[in-house]
Amino acid sequence: MNQNDPLEGVKLEQILSELQAKLGWRKMGELLNIRCFLDKPSLKSSLRFMRKTPWARAKIEVLYLKTFFSKHPATTLLIRKNITRQREASAQLPEKSDSFAWPSLKDK
Repeated sequence: MNQNDPLEGVKLEQILSELQAKLGWRKMGELLNIRCFLDKPSLKSSLRFMRKTPWARAKIEVLYLKTFFSKHPATTLLIRKNITRQREASAQLPEKSDSFAWPSLKDK
């Protein structure tokens, strides 16, 4: 195991299980603003959501690092990398248009 990376070899299931045991689903949902922890939470559904959603996984990894490895020397660097990865992932999403345009009847 690499001493510089506390996430090395740790599976997502282990991260969620340890956080749930320490904080509980409700506290995790409040801290991260992720609804899957508040609305009928289960390990199986949370794993499915985290695997499909990179920004949510980044948030859960940061919470895990802050909760269990706050004094580890590599934690700050890993948190910064996760935040950068989260920003890059959200920047790649298509932008939503704020204005509404009625469809033209002339095109039909």
